[in-house]
Amino acid sequence: MEASQGGSAVGILTGRRAGGFQEAPVRPRICVGPGRALYTGPGLELAPHFNLATTIAVSLSQPFELRIWRASGGWTEWRSRVVEVIPSETLHHLKSSGTMAFLYLDPLADSGNPLNEETLRLGRERMQASWQEAGINEAFVAFGLVGRLPRDARIARVLVEIDRRPAAFGRLHDAAALACLSSSRFRARFNAEVGLPFRRYRLWRRMAAVMRAIAAGGNLTDAALASGFSSSAHLSSAFKRMFGLAASDLVALGVEIDVSQDEVVLGQGSTGRGQASALRCA
Repeated sequence: MEASQGGSAVGILTGRRAGGFQEAPVRPRICVGPGRALYTGPGLELAPHFNLATTIAVSLSQPFELRIWRASGGWTEWRSRVVEVIPSETLHHLKSSGTMAFLYLDPLADSGNPLNEETLRLGRERMQASWQEAGINEAFVAFGLVGRLPRDARIARVLVEIDRRPAAFGRLHDAAALACLSSSRFRARFNAEVGLPFRRYRLWRRMAAVMRAIAAGGNLTDAALASGFSSSAHLSSAFKRMFGLAASDLVALGVEIDVSQDEVVLGQGSTGRGQASALRCA
């Protein structure tokens, strides 16, 4: 096994190329948590796409193929990997016919955690041993990912309300007012604290709201409108750009959605969204 670490991605390579068919039917499962998400299941036919969250792609069986788009040189060569960190907002194309796990990191809570070669290797081994029973917390612990609290109570307040009211905050000004900041100061402070622009983070959390709505029995149209999308077509377009397949295709596979660990609280707790309730604008 060969290890490689580039400027924008960390991964573990293999000399074998992925091939063949899915070895056994595996039902896809999505676990949603505050700021985080986990997919386990078959390797799907994914189109090239951008993940808004930094993603750990993990082969649970045979290797997968990955290529990355570089602005300076176009697509890289296809490379065979067993685990890879794909940075946020990176256009990539992944192909797999084996069982996979994708850990979508919280842009706020998981930033700053080291994801070196050894951490990835051990994390994959732990996932291989327990992925069928592991929930989202266990999967993230397998890679040593320990969340952190927001440093700025003003930003924490907005993060909580984005989850509580996913269809709100159509304008950045509305979020800035909640944080008692001007639009320009809020934009800069949010980017520095969270690591993503406000609108991109809001879109990421709206996708979690879509999963919650579907898990509750809603259809895609209901889920889209409840989560702040103008229509199911708007949701479908955004979903495919972010995940590489249409939401309807994922639902058609009979995906199991677990939202049991997706609690949003105002007080400091396991969600890492603490200290948001005491803030008052002068």
